[in-house]
Amino acid sequence: MAFSTDILPDAITEVETSEAGAKHIGSDIIYRILEEHEEWVEQRTRELEEESREQVVYPGRILLLPDHTFRVSKPAVVGVRVVAGRIHVGQRLLKQDRRIGRIKSIRSGENSMREAMQGDEVAVAIEGVTVGRQIEEGDSLLVDVPESHARKLRKMELTAAEQDVFDELLAIHRKDNHFWGL
Repeated sequence: MAFSTDILPDAITEVETSEAGAKHIGSDIIYRILEEHEEWVEQRTRELEEESREQVVYPGRILLLPDHTFRVSKPAVVGVRVVAGRIHVGQRLLKQDRRIGRIKSIRSGENSMREAMQGDEVAVAIEGVTVGRQIEEGDSLLVDVPESHARKLRKMELTAAEQDVFDELLAIHRKDNHFWGL
């Protein structure tokens, strides 16, 4: 920040090409500098929250759709609706309070996806399960959140649906460990 001060052209170039997110804020009016700084801080905070949001496993719930079993096992491929939250490739799934498998891939038509959001209907390949044994059409499965991520999620804003799933996960894990996620 610079009040009533000129900045060298080389410094302007350096700030504009900075990968660290640096920004020059300068004016002859102090209040304008403060307002611009406040706007920049809010924008940067939002950007950092979005980045951290992508790295955290979010709670989610999927519903296995009836008559949408494409492969029974190795891996099981089923059509699902993301009822709450989001799902990512690699996440572990829970049925009631048991771990049952892991999401190997997500597809929508011919397109492979890394994640699916609430409301999406996609085909999911699930490793480690067999349709008709561990899972059935119509089952509701939860995304299992690691304990370290649960601690971060407690401090983050979740949608109402994500919060409901998170509360359910806390109840499941706290049957074995009363301090899980704290």
